[in-house]
Amino acid sequence: MDELEDLPRDPADERANARGSLGGRGLAAIAGLALGVIFVGMWMLSRAPQEPVETPAPPAPRTLEGSRAVTLFFASADEPVIYSETREVGVGRRFDEQVRQVMEALIAGPGEERGVTAIPAGTQLLAVSYDPDSATLYLDLSAELVAAHPGGSSAEYCTVAVIVRTMAENFPEVRAVQLLVDGSQVDTIAGHIRADEPFLVRDWR
Repeated sequence: MDELEDLPRDPADERANARGSLGGRGLAAIAGLALGVIFVGMWMLSRAPQEPVETPAPPAPRTLEGSRAVTLFFASADEPVIYSETREVGVGRRFDEQVRQVMEALIAGPGEERGVTAIPAGTQLLAVSYDPDSATLYLDLSAELVAAHPGGSSAEYCTVAVIVRTMAENFPEVRAVQLLVDGSQVDTIAGHIRADEPFLVRDWR
């Protein structure tokens, strides 16, 4: 056995053993170093100050685009006469939309203390149509126009007058206004003025 141990070793085998031993240790060292770098990098990122997240500001309130000034007529609280107020309303694309916007502003009531609404509470505009041949505007209003009307000739006059004058003032092409109630003609609103035919604008100037 001693003779075998004393035999000279092949230098190639010695270099191979050295490379194998060093290669294993080298790979382990490199892997450990890489893991360490990754760990340190993640730790530093976690410690870095976070930039505040900016909360988007709420949109600024939009101003009314495409509006126009219109003239609305209301009844005076002191005497049975009507007077006018100027109001800003949106401009609709179609004629019936424009009429609806003006009519809804009229139904909403006056802005001045001296005025009162001549249209009974709860009245709604149901439909709008226009006949260009006769220049007649048809306004279909809900049943409250008749059912909730306070009555009296002066009050009835103001109801018709504020509607006809407002439509004529803002829509020059209108020559007559026909009031309908739930889609049908009515003989009268409160028993004093005929409403079964269109009201001619020239009669209510």
